[in-house]
Amino acid sequence: MHDPRPATPANSWSRLTPGITARVAPLHAIRPFRRRPDAQSGATMRGQYGVGRHSLQQRARARMLGYDATRTCRSGRSCASTPMNWEMGSDMIETDVLIVGTGPAGAASSLFLSKHGISNMAISRGRSTANTPRAHITNQRTMEALRDAGLEKQCMALASPGTDIEHHFWLRSLGGEELARTYAWGNDPSRKSDYESASPCSLCDLPQTQMEPILLAEAARLGSQIRFDTELLSFEQDDAGVTAIIRDLLTNETIQVRAKYMIGADGARSRVVEQLGIPLVGQHGLGNIFNVLVDVDLSDYVTHRRGIFYQIIQPDVSAWSPIGLFRMVRPWDQWIAVLVVPEAAGTPTPTTQDFEKRIRELVGDPHLSMKIISASMWTINDVVAEHYAVGRVMCMGDAVHRHPPANGLGSNTCIQDAFNLSWKLALVLQGKAHPKLLDSFNAERQPVGHQIVKRANKSMMLNGTVWDLLGAGTRGGSTEPRRSVFETREGRAALRQALDTMKYEQHAHGVEMNRRYASGAVVEDGTPDPGFERDPELYYQPSTRPGSPLPHAWLGTRQPGPRISTLDVAGKQRFVLFTGHGGEPWREAARTVSERTGVDIKIVMIGASLDYEDLYGTWQSLSEIEEDGCILVRPDLYIGWRSATLPAEPLRALDSAMMQILELTSAR
Repeated sequence: MHDPRPATPANSWSRLTPGITARVAPLHAIRPFRRRPDAQSGATMRGQYGVGRHSLQQRARARMLGYDATRTCRSGRSCASTPMNWEMGSDMIETDVLIVGTGPAGAASSLFLSKHGISNMAISRGRSTANTPRAHITNQRTMEALRDAGLEKQCMALASPGTDIEHHFWLRSLGGEELARTYAWGNDPSRKSDYESASPCSLCDLPQTQMEPILLAEAARLGSQIRFDTELLSFEQDDAGVTAIIRDLLTNETIQVRAKYMIGADGARSRVVEQLGIPLVGQHGLGNIFNVLVDVDLSDYVTHRRGIFYQIIQPDVSAWSPIGLFRMVRPWDQWIAVLVVPEAAGTPTPTTQDFEKRIRELVGDPHLSMKIISASMWTINDVVAEHYAVGRVMCMGDAVHRHPPANGLGSNTCIQDAFNLSWKLALVLQGKAHPKLLDSFNAERQPVGHQIVKRANKSMMLNGTVWDLLGAGTRGGSTEPRRSVFETREGRAALRQALDTMKYEQHAHGVEMNRRYASGAVVEDGTPDPGFERDPELYYQPSTRPGSPLPHAWLGTRQPGPRISTLDVAGKQRFVLFTGHGGEPWREAARTVSERTGVDIKIVMIGASLDYEDLYGTWQSLSEIEEDGCILVRPDLYIGWRSATLPAEPLRALDSAMMQILELTSAR
């Protein structure tokens, strides 16, 4: 079937490398069949999905996304193929939120909005979810968001556990001399307790190819419309919403979508950011790197020294790629060979045979059997958007923060962007909050984007220092510099110091966990900022000061049962008020404020013989309030307000805080 699309960079690359298909075959999985009002919630599009063209391929894709392509819809009708203007002959689709992009940011937005009961439509010009496992490290803060959505177990079942990504290695070849190694990703014995005490969730390695289908399948189950082979052409916004023109790339049909809000999650070449004219600050094109996805069994080389990165320094072997990294995708027979191209090499155009030869050199086996699945080239960027929103259009993910993969911050930041925005959009769309609440998305997340872009690029520089010390900075006779770093006291000390600084990539727990927000959706309590007692990039410091993430503490119930985290009794698309002994008046205050605002506020009392027991005294030590005080937690598990003690008028105090968070103070 003819593909009417212009060649993408991936398609162009496949022409330069015979035998490599950089995009998978068309898999048009989920096609909206019809929509109807849901009798219980009043929402629309409750899982009415069918399968359209290319039935065998679609059925395979639908199975991956958790659907039976042959099933009937709830109405009893067959879920048959339908044209794009599926709305009973209408030439316009209406939805609350149009999401452009189905990568981690777009898929997570669709999921979290659906959890809040908000109708949404996510489109992607791609033919399927990601076909290369670019993003993979999934940190504890992201796993907490997925746990809140009920997907933690499903994700962990497909992920590689932290014990499989225990080390980073530097070698002369995979079968040759090992030059150095470091612990990574919470596996340093001196750091394990930091990770274990910080969260009920574990860090893991979950490739993007596995994560995206999980997110989208759950979003679709909840009623989201997911459309592949659909591109955004243009959009306009007014005081009431956004009108977008989209095109079905299979039929070349165009149609209008009318949404109240739009999310631009369309990646590093974002058309949404471009049309909005959002300034991008920083530098593009700081280096070229090839990613080669390859099926190759390397178990003989790695099972005795498990890790996620095996960095191989061979300047005397290859001029166009003196440094190669093997990144584990699936233990231990699928990998990405990351080939670093020095500036002096320009922009090479290697063939499939060149890649195979280079991979065999990196392993040290000229007869190694392999199957190259795809290859692509990407550039190192150091770019963040000046702001994330214009009017009714909010942007997130790689569209607004573009950086190398060091520290594994990419998909994590994307998903956390979505978790931050979804509850705010939901309350605004439900008429329970003023639209000004949405300003807090930029105020809270743009500084995070700036931080992670700078951290990732600094970590790339740290890697470069190690590479240079091991001889990668020279050509030809580079064996001598490599030897000298080990043969002199100064060289060994320099290498050890460089390896020690790698903890800012491999154990930057604070970068992952220490987000503290300042915005209109956070009500300050007048206490001074406590700062950080230890390096805030390396170490997580829990706090209940407004703007901080809710600390994790294990709780128990009066009835026998498994322990539960404070994060488990919070979240779930609602506000939660924590208090303890003497805090009973907060219960009535929460009930009254909830009735006034229409916003669900759950009250949780922690203490002996209360709702939950403080099993180890951890909550008492972390809460930073008296027993009769309270902590108000937002739906995204961040603290919106606290009161150190029970005031004379708890209703007035809580009502004032909620009005400020919802930006309703001026409306009264």
